[in-house]
Amino acid sequence: MKPRGAWLFVMVALASFAPRAHADAPDAGPAPAAPSAPSAPSDGRERLEGAKVDPLLAEIAKARKGVRTMRANFTQERKLTLLATTVKSTGELAFVAPERLRWELAPPDDVVYLIGPEGLSYRTRSSHATVPASSANIAKALADLRALLGGDLGSLRERYVLSGSRGPNDVEIAGTAKDKTASVRAFTLVLDKTLVLPVKAKLVEGKSDAVEITFSNAQINVPIDPATMKP
Repeated sequence: MKPRGAWLFVMVALASFAPRAHADAPDAGPAPAAPSAPSAPSDGRERLEGAKVDPLLAEIAKARKGVRTMRANFTQERKLTLLATTVKSTGELAFVAPERLRWELAPPDDVVYLIGPEGLSYRTRSSHATVPASSANIAKALADLRALLGGDLGSLRERYVLSGSRGPNDVEIAGTAKDKTASVRAFTLVLDKTLVLPVKAKLVEGKSDAVEITFSNAQINVPIDPATMKP
């Protein structure tokens, strides 16, 4: 059986090779048109679309310049519409700028995903594998990952229509895929008022499956052992 899980765009790249611990849904056929970006802003929030989102993206990029490392706990819920079930996982992420991510799912998933210049890797007690970063799809996933975690969110405009909203305690960036057949068809990322620490994330993939992630105890510029960040 193969373990399931990773974050946002990484999940798309991992889907081609990673193990999955839960039953896979049957092929639902070609995906319909991409949905609107999930979760409309609540009343009282400033909604930003088109060029109006650019100042917010610039603020986030400026705030992120000082981020060297990040660590956070998370709860991940994967909703499989075809199977009418929700798979919940917990774990911890560690990020080392500019491009290394460790995404560890606790038992019963019990799998570690590692992303870096080498590509995308996973490791369980009984197996491991790596997909080189030289693959075009892997390269795109890594670029998107860097943008989401600590880079220039504006670079995502190449493949996504971006919008945003601002509230008193957080900001939200949402994206809808321009390609109607894209695996990740929409996403949202909520950051706290520092514009650095993640609060929530959601991605819609396939026909209507969704992954929702809630972060806690997020910290930046904390010590991280470099040996734990490599395959």
